Amino acid sequence: MLRNAAWTVLLAAVPTFAFGQELSQATPGPEADDRFGPVPEFSFVDRAGRTVTNETLAGAPWIAVPFFVKCTGPCPSITRDISERLVPLLEGSSVKIVSFTLDPEVDTEEELDEYARLFGAEDDRWLFVRSETEAEMHRFLGEGLKVPVQRDDTALDPGQAIVHGTRMPVIDAEGKIAGWYELLDPSVGSDGLPLDEAEAIVAGRYGLLAARARSLAGETYAWPVKRSSRIPLVNASLNGIAFLLLIAGYVAIRRERRGLHEALMKSAFIVSAAFLASYLYYHFAVLPISGGPTKYNGEGLAKTAYLAMLLSHVVLAVVNLPMVLRVLWLAHREDWTRHRRLARWTFPIWLYVSLTGVLVYLVLYPFNPPPA
Repeated sequence: MLRNAAWTVLLAAVPTFAFGQELSQATPGPEADDRFGPVPEFSFVDRAGRTVTNETLAGAPWIAVPFFVKCTGPCPSITRDISERLVPLLEGSSVKIVSFTLDPEVDTEEELDEYARLFGAEDDRWLFVRSETEAEMHRFLGEGLKVPVQRDDTALDPGQAIVHGTRMPVIDAEGKIAGWYELLDPSVGSDGLPLDEAEAIVAGRYGLLAARARSLAGETYAWPVKRSSRIPLVNASLNGIAFLLLIAGYVAIRRERRGLHEALMKSAFIVSAAFLASYLYYHFAVLPISGGPTKYNGEGLAKTAYLAMLLSHVVLAVVNLPMVLRVLWLAHREDWTRHRRLARWTFPIWLYVSLTGVLVYLVLYPFNPPPA
């Protein structure tokens, strides 16, 4: 992996998120006056209480990242991408990342430290800084780094109360804004083939004026596609396995093979329990740092049918859990009369929940229509 700092700055940035006319942020063209303007004087404090200024960052490129801790928009996804994709590629270079909180009156040094540790920012390559007041930071980001930012006082969700551009300005070693670029693999050219050393030097030398992956001048980009996770596929697979085990268990008891029926139904319960654990982990640990849940893009009757299926799946899953536990307990007690009576209701609901778990995944992922 090449270590030349000239091309590592090409890694910085994500596609632009348009917030309407007030926060529309087309990238300045190569000849625009504000494209290579100097960053104004600033003095902020990092999560360790150290002062961060133009002078402390001078002499090496750095990448500015707008964010705030309680953000429920693109911030967690962008920060995770930086942690997983950008930081490893900057290893061995002098390039730093500086995340500027847009909510400094709430994001204390302790909050910033906890947030940084959550994303594995353990060294001085990645700084998290705050100002004394929100107005000071918003003015610096908006006027100094050309990143649109404003507070939305009508927002009910604190995580949506500050709307901001998502592009990441690249600052060169002289303290001037060099450009705004997507988070791209610097070792791959526009033809998809790896760059040799000579090509990489050329890309680094001229990339700030004309990004080799795409022309950015005058264009506005949509919110980046959320990084995919394999957990939804795992969850759908667990539901599918549970469905097959339930069918096999039903066939076994109809053939009066009680031992096999018991083993299959216990296996179905274990698989369903594994699904529940995986589902809860995904929704409470993964989604908050990956940009939120995937949305169904269909409209009209298709969307109504999807929402009806999803609602019935969730409601019946909640209802079915105590029923399954009760049926298993009655079997353990060998109370076969009450076991059979309750199983007549529990089995079809369990079967439906498992099947719709697979269908929800298929509709929401492989067959989800593209956004309009």
